[in-house]
Amino acid sequence: MKCVLVACALLATVGTIVATEPTTTTDLEVAARNDKLSQAVIDFLENIKQSMPCGIPDLGIPVLAPFELDHLEFDVDEKGLSFKGELNKVVVDGLNEFEIRKVEIKALKLQLDFAFFFDSIRSAGKYAAKGKALGFIPFKRSGPFKFNVNGLAVNGTVKVQLKGDKVQIRDLRIVTTIKSVKSDFKKLLPSRLQTIIVNKIIESAVPRIINDNQEAITDKIENSVKPAINELLGELTLQDLIDATSGEGGSSLPVTC
Repeated sequence: MKCVLVACALLATVGTIVATEPTTTTDLEVAARNDKLSQAVIDFLENIKQSMPCGIPDLGIPVLAPFELDHLEFDVDEKGLSFKGELNKVVVDGLNEFEIRKVEIKALKLQLDFAFFFDSIRSAGKYAAKGKALGFIPFKRSGPFKFNVNGLAVNGTVKVQLKGDKVQIRDLRIVTTIKSVKSDFKKLLPSRLQTIIVNKIIESAVPRIINDNQEAITDKIENSVKPAINELLGELTLQDLIDATSGEGGSSLPVTC
């Protein structure tokens, strides 16, 4: 969760610049300043990408390339496939391979619009699942898995507000879409053919679930993530965030290991 703090730190820096710079008087001056700030954010994100294999202790960000997840539970309830499952000892590669397609600062609004694209995020680990395949075939299985997400687009807007020397997220809207997935769960069913069929069902269902439920997913992200970020931000002052993003106070980006 703390990795989202990076976006907040960026906006905190933007807010400080806006608050301390002389008031601009022309549209050209506003546009020039926004372009400058947008490029600063892009440069910062590029440094973050380079730092992800090592983590960024000053921002509370662990190693993200690869990212390791001990345990995750999930439910799937789609036509032809219904089960409860869990993933264990998951390793995720590709989180640092994103393309920055858009970063636009609207400084006077304390707003950052962004668009990122991940060509491929690759994961592997172990699973356990219990449910029904094809609507009538019960199964309770476990084994290794590989799961790739292809063509992940993440578009969003973050707005912040300054409260004294603290920064808080006011609005957080994130929309995700995916092009396709590649599912390879081993030993899902006794028959190899049945396992192939279930994997194909998963490959068909996951993009549809994500792409057809944008509003609900966006609301869930905001309702669950925003309070957690604001709680974390409550422990840091504006100067803490500025120091972390600017390299002051012992922080330096990119982090090497």
